[in-house]
Amino acid sequence: MNKKVIKLMVLLVLAGAILTGCAAGVRAESTPGVTVTEDYVYVAYMQNLYKLDRFNGARLSSFPEKPSANLAMYAAPVVEDGYIYFGDLANDFRKVSEENLNQVVWTFEDAKGWYQSKPALDGNLVIVPCTDRNVYAIDKESGTQTWVYNGEYAFIAQPVVVGDKVIVSAQDHHILVLNGATGEELYRVETTGMVLAPPLYDPETDSVFVGSLGRQMISFTLATGEVNWTYGTDDLATIWATPIILDEQLIFTDKNGKIIALNPETGEELWQNHAGGTVIAGATLVDDKGFLVAREDGTMSYYSSELQGGDWTVTVPGNIYSKPIVDGDQIFVPVVKADAFIYTYSITGVPGWSFSPSN
Repeated sequence: MNKKVIKLMVLLVLAGAILTGCAAGVRAESTPGVTVTEDYVYVAYMQNLYKLDRFNGARLSSFPEKPSANLAMYAAPVVEDGYIYFGDLANDFRKVSEENLNQVVWTFEDAKGWYQSKPALDGNLVIVPCTDRNVYAIDKESGTQTWVYNGEYAFIAQPVVVGDKVIVSAQDHHILVLNGATGEELYRVETTGMVLAPPLYDPETDSVFVGSLGRQMISFTLATGEVNWTYGTDDLATIWATPIILDEQLIFTDKNGKIIALNPETGEELWQNHAGGTVIAGATLVDDKGFLVAREDGTMSYYSSELQGGDWTVTVPGNIYSKPIVDGDQIFVPVVKADAFIYTYSITGVPGWSFSPSN
């Protein structure tokens, strides 16, 4: 393995991704996994899954009742109909009650790797990527395996479910499109590098947009797998995050901090800006007028699609490697290397509450 790939592997661990083609390997501290619902915020971090009041950050409960040194969790959970689905780094995936996190409905123990990303829901199935090179479809009621897709490398990005298809980002320079009912691979689209984040699907055009570490953004049609266009320039750096669509523009960032807007139909470049530093988390849609860009060093700025410039900027304590979550009039920012591991702001940049176990 060359030095360039090894360096990328180290960076990916910091960014909340455990990058390895093997089912076993080094387990590292990662970015907290955060999920926001109407009333609660769930944070998976280290030995606990925390349930917080979304409006004041008060800790309401946590799983497990007694933290264990053998258990660690970083993958954001998914919540539906009073239940929470999440995996850990001890190779277990659970369904628990939302009212009582320690009421375990079932535990799926068949995987030989750990869970690093948020699962996806598809009807009666939970679609779960795993570092043992498999994507599992687990029956929500029984906790048993319905199907499994065997890949070549660890899966570390949340799948995207569209109708009867499941779109999966892969590290082997491909995007996979699977049959949601059987797990059969329908087709794959080649990329120039590893894909670490979920793709973006646009239902209006049936287009999928995905960037990679190969310094390229591509668009393909979901129904056929036909590539519509590719975008890449000599000075484009690696792309780590999911793009957004705002005001008929496809907007994304590269690692060096360039903010790029393309015509989503043609791939033509519309404009560029610069965040002023390293960006791993990409762009986050705020409303129908603007977006956030959070730099690795904690600088978070709001950009208007009209002005294409920073309307306001705040300094978030710690380092930011995953997308802030915007829900209603709140922004939730997971961080590492700070006194707390989640900070909140209003959509105008006013600081709110923060949370750490010592709060």
